[in-house]
Amino acid sequence: MIVKYALLVLATLWLVTASDPHFGTELTWTRLPKAKMDDVRELPWMFQDSFRKYILDEDDLVADTFEVSPYFYPSVNFWFMIYTQFESSYVVIHDKENMNLIYKVLDFSSLHSKGLSKNVLYVLQNKLSQEKLDEFREDLKYLSHNPFSLEPRAKSLYRILQNSGLTIPIKKSQRSAFFNKLRTTIRTQTGQKDFIRSGIVRSLPYKTFIHKYFSTKKLPSELLAIPFLESSFNPKAESKVGALGPWQFMPLIGSYYLPKKNQQFDYRSNVGLSSVAASFLMAENIFLMKSWDLAVTAYNSGTKHLLKTRRELASSKDKINLEKIIKHSDSEHFGFASKNFYSEFLALTRTLAYEEDLFEEIHKEDRKDVEDMLRFFVAKCSVRPDKVLSREQLDDVLFHSHHIRDSKYNYSRGTIFTSKSRLPAAKFLEIKFDQILNTKPKDWGNFLKNQSCSTK
Repeated sequence: MIVKYALLVLATLWLVTASDPHFGTELTWTRLPKAKMDDVRELPWMFQDSFRKYILDEDDLVADTFEVSPYFYPSVNFWFMIYTQFESSYVVIHDKENMNLIYKVLDFSSLHSKGLSKNVLYVLQNKLSQEKLDEFREDLKYLSHNPFSLEPRAKSLYRILQNSGLTIPIKKSQRSAFFNKLRTTIRTQTGQKDFIRSGIVRSLPYKTFIHKYFSTKKLPSELLAIPFLESSFNPKAESKVGALGPWQFMPLIGSYYLPKKNQQFDYRSNVGLSSVAASFLMAENIFLMKSWDLAVTAYNSGTKHLLKTRRELASSKDKINLEKIIKHSDSEHFGFASKNFYSEFLALTRTLAYEEDLFEEIHKEDRKDVEDMLRFFVAKCSVRPDKVLSREQLDDVLFHSHHIRDSKYNYSRGTIFTSKSRLPAAKFLEIKFDQILNTKPKDWGNFLKNQSCSTK
């Protein structure tokens, strides 16, 4: 089966980019293995409700602001499983409108054990998943024409649908329409547990700063779930459309809060700076949207459509919340990603709140400086990091300043550096915490007024 797609893979490798921020272009040639029967295993699945204690936050670790309502419960439960139960070697075939309906779980563990490059693996897994998806579509098409079939494949689908809580219509015409509709709403979702695990490890050095900063700014610390949703907290994540960094800022949005990028660096990839920028954006979102369900959703879909829909519903006596807006919105302006963004966010707030239960092995890898606060410095003059910093300071800057890639480059006056070490005051101005709270990073250069650079 794998050989069948060999030529397609080789042609596609050059086109596979980071549209999914967890993957990047890797142009290495890998000999394709021979197909085996166990390259893909189909696992039956019944809707799991064993995560209720996490979803409903029985230990009260998540702010009440982000409680899970009955409307969102099925989708939050689904995404919680994707983030905590399924590695990326698993693909879930499910219905995108009824998240309780999981047709099958595809296990690609054998394929992942063959040592394929990540892009070959990515393409093959997607193609093989699509093949399995098409098989289900064909079965549903068959049932739309033969709604009372007793063939084994029909009986198998009946059991899956019944186990998910769906009621199959009795009348022939309704039954046919029911199966035909399911053909249009079936999709695949790759597991994310390993990506989230890696993201948690990457986030450890920054949590102290982000939690203190957001708390002081009167923003909920649960917003830390957004960069996990956007990129699995990956500073190097870059999408096809140009979003970059852990918070996946687009160039235009980033320019409202961060200094201009240049050929040497782009501040969107800096965890500390992009987190500060995100705080200003989220403060603006909550000011406009008035509720966190809408403010969080606006991070993905923008405020324009949400505000328009809220105005359309203004005459309603009921509270205008995200649930009502989703039910009112058409799919053209509010598709699957937008509708699920808040559910994914809620699932990740639980994942992060209970990370020590769910990822017990992670904290063995704690860095020694995780409790130390992040510091921000603006260069008073042109500086070459390897010439003006000690070895320890340089290592610290390169670790925490993801936008700084070349320590031997002369960075101009006004360049921002991130570190946990104190940098030489003769060359760098440290930005105070209250200045970070009240001033966008794009304006930090103004603090250099009357600041001179020492040549000593």
